[in-house]
Amino acid sequence: MMSTPQSPALAVAASAGPEASGDELAPSAGRGGRAPGGASRGMILSSYLFLSPYLLLVIGFGLVPAIYAVVISFSGPNGGFAGFDAYVQTFQDFRYVDAFVNIGIYAFFFIAPSMIVSIGIALLLQGRSARVGSGFRFAYYLPQALVGAAGVVVWIFMLNPATSPVGGLMNAFGLENIFQVLTPAAVPPVLAMIAVWTSANAILLMYAALTSIPAEILEAARIDGAGSWTTAMQIKLPMLRKWIGYTLILNIAAATQLFVEPQILSSATGGAIGDDFSPLQLTYTFAYTYGNFPAAAALSVQLLAIAGILAAVVLRKTDMFRVEI
Repeated sequence: MMSTPQSPALAVAASAGPEASGDELAPSAGRGGRAPGGASRGMILSSYLFLSPYLLLVIGFGLVPAIYAVVISFSGPNGGFAGFDAYVQTFQDFRYVDAFVNIGIYAFFFIAPSMIVSIGIALLLQGRSARVGSGFRFAYYLPQALVGAAGVVVWIFMLNPATSPVGGLMNAFGLENIFQVLTPAAVPPVLAMIAVWTSANAILLMYAALTSIPAEILEAARIDGAGSWTTAMQIKLPMLRKWIGYTLILNIAAATQLFVEPQILSSATGGAIGDDFSPLQLTYTFAYTYGNFPAAAALSVQLLAIAGILAAVVLRKTDMFRVEI
């Protein structure tokens, strides 16, 4: 049986894309103090030197607090080892399930639309003239200037029929005040809409990744007769796999750390939403309302574990740390 000849575009992509692993072609260290890949020992030492400030910050403000939280989570309110008492207490809290359901709904409305919007806009921008591309990138990045608390404040005015530019349309649907708009069921989609609206960083990241694709691969696809859709689906997206995985990890971390936005919305609605909408808000309540730091630490460790497991799955599926040459 004769094998089907591979198209030029896919052949070039296969030889230059993410599947080309450095594990298969890794050269051995030669003489003259050169490490694998041709890097000298001095270059390696310099890379570690530049990396050291970041590692120190990660250890000091990431690893050490995480270990401290684990230790505190196994302590009792008055000190001493208490086993899993704090974890059991968080599981039995009547707000525990609702808080995780809320961020689950928020993640559903945020992560997938954010990825689709960022990748889609980046694909549309690629190939445009430099002036047009720069103008649109600037326009898409403008909402990024209003993130976090500032963005929520803007959206409070936008969602209030009394102050919104589309207040008349909202009144036509029977929405007379912000309390009717920001009902508990509507809060997760609204927060997700705010997050997607400020996802310009992902757009710029995807655009930069697309511009790094070798021109000969796209030229081979054009010669092979591949249209824009085929090129995007079969060549560009597979080569963006690691960047998509990186953005997914950032979005997962953002979803599990939801705190400022619902806190401000709760204040704007006079507490109608509640101060325990997200697990991180519930953690804050345990620590600074009840003074129960072991329970707060236990809930923080659970959030860290969930985010870590999901990030590990993304890393495994995308081969993010696979060496390429």
